[in-house]
Amino acid sequence: MASVPLAPQPLPAPLLQAAAIHHRLVDAFIQLTRSELARQRDDYARDSLNELLDMLKGQLAAYGANAMSGRAPELEAANLP
Repeated sequence: MASVPLAPQPLPAPLLQAAAIHHRLVDAFIQLTRSELARQRDDYARDSLNELLDMLKGQLAAYGANAMSGRAPELEAANLP
């Protein structure tokens, strides 16, 4: 017997609200990190900040369009409450 894929279910409102807050905060931290990066002259600090930016961009992607639209996002278990 073949299985039929289920239609995506909307996420609970509290989870969507939390995801929106996380998305906003990560985005703000990305902007702050970019500002700091622009001021840095030290190569080690610049490398470290670039690595941080890469990590933050990955986190922002986890709270991307799927999370904001209410469809089940493909979040890692660690990002769920």
